[in-house]
Amino acid sequence: MTIKLSSLKADLTREAKGDWVDFPDWPGVAFNVSSLHLPAFTIARDLMFQRLARTYKKKPVPKDVLSSELGKLYHTHILHGWRGLDVPYSPEKAGEILPDPEYRNVVAAVEWCAGTLSEVELEFVEEAEKNSDRPSSGD
Repeated sequence: MTIKLSSLKADLTREAKGDWVDFPDWPGVAFNVSSLHLPAFTIARDLMFQRLARTYKKKPVPKDVLSSELGKLYHTHILHGWRGLDVPYSPEKAGEILPDPEYRNVVAAVEWCAGTLSEVELEFVEEAEKNSDRPSSGD
């Protein structure tokens, strides 16, 4: 099988603007997210990891601290909305929930959805096209 190179292109507009992604573990719940490849997010994430590395030196960053820090970044850069939860989305509510370590499952769900947003749908070259090389002259 041969993959069409054009099917590997990222949809940069969709990744930046965001789109709704259903979270499969929670029926009826979807998050409107941008991609984890969003340049502003990746820069902020890298700076966060540098800051945490300086703070904790050679020790591992506590999971609740990491979840809280990532939650802040997801609130700022990634999450644009949710549906299917009993609390309506608002930027203020997301700003309360995402940094709270008790809501680490929500942070993980947002991360999963944002990670899938940049997936591509592979297309394959038809066998007939692939085998359409000029026949040899037989000389």
